[in-house]
Amino acid sequence: MKFIKRTLIALVVLVIAAVVVNDQTDFFLDIGKYVPSVEEKNPEFAKSVSELSKTVSSWTDKLPGISEIKALILNEEMPIDPADIAATTHIENSPMLSFYPEENIGVQMKDSQTVTVFGIVKSAAKAHLIVTLSDSSGEEILRTSVDTDKNGEFARSVKVPETESDRLELSVYTGAKQYGEYTSWVYKYVYLSRNDQDGWQIDKAPVYEANKEFYERDKSISEALRATDSIDSDSAAIISIATQLTAGCQTDYDKLLALHDWVCSYIYYDQDSINSGVTAPYTASKVVERRRAVCLGYANLYAALCRSVGIPCNVVSGYALGVDADEVEWTEENMSTSEQNHAWNEAYADGRWVIIDTTWDSRNKYENGEFIKGDTTDHLYFDANLDFFSSNHRIQEYIKRR
Repeated sequence: MKFIKRTLIALVVLVIAAVVVNDQTDFFLDIGKYVPSVEEKNPEFAKSVSELSKTVSSWTDKLPGISEIKALILNEEMPIDPADIAATTHIENSPMLSFYPEENIGVQMKDSQTVTVFGIVKSAAKAHLIVTLSDSSGEEILRTSVDTDKNGEFARSVKVPETESDRLELSVYTGAKQYGEYTSWVYKYVYLSRNDQDGWQIDKAPVYEANKEFYERDKSISEALRATDSIDSDSAAIISIATQLTAGCQTDYDKLLALHDWVCSYIYYDQDSINSGVTAPYTASKVVERRRAVCLGYANLYAALCRSVGIPCNVVSGYALGVDADEVEWTEENMSTSEQNHAWNEAYADGRWVIIDTTWDSRNKYENGEFIKGDTTDHLYFDANLDFFSSNHRIQEYIKRR
């Protein structure tokens, strides 16, 4: 019995040692290079060892290391190797709501009494715009229209009307025709408030500073490239889709856009799972198969696609306004809650972490057992400005492993 026990212990030790060697070196991966006689005498065996090495590596990559386990037990942030940190820039104090160059919108005060709305939109479905201001009771006090020019650019400055209200909501609607149906583009999240000089200023989101602190933290590149059980970027299907979608892209930013547009148009928001209380599958490859998901499925799929083509991408979870239709402003209660009701992404390109919410840019919906195709794909939450993003998203966690 003692002999058997010692043999088992020895085997376990050998297996652990082999796994450690495999994780730290390429000895087993390139065994023919290190032991040429193995390659010469039994090339099939050498090939099998190499394939097994790849498989073991894919398993061990998904396991937390000792330092990660310790950090989890102590509820501490795990230190990141300085060589593994992505240098990043943060664009501050910009009037832009998003930075995507082909479709964006900005809002700024030209002076304390005049607000300017400007931007560019290449989609014919948004060629005509309506800008409104409403007071605190919801009554519309100003409405003006603006058309895009031949380059898709638009700009309109308006004087804020006389009003007894100290806070105004600015909304922008778009349509394909000058007279016809319009769809909200910017709604419920941009506000003007009266300043001490009886002029007007654009409100800063009360969660902005907290979001900025999260956003500017050091983030691990290797962690943002890792395949996990739910972000299965090593899946053949995920790799194939991402490779095809990004084949003609010149930059990582172009790849982010191509992957964003595909996810937004291909996946449908699973309203039925929300209504029934049944958890929708959120593993990336499963989302592709079903073509429907809720926010976590969207975010995991986008992260998997990015990682499969070598672009670091994190899944971010937090609290978002608008998930409950009646909750459109920050309050003491929702700013302090630990509840997480939404997930989105940050992907690394052009030397910065690009904020992307594919769920909110997709207009597809799965409801009552039907796939309902949206009329367009939005880009308001592709490369969103953290300042504007904070008007309706509060960062709570960067999901590292699942």
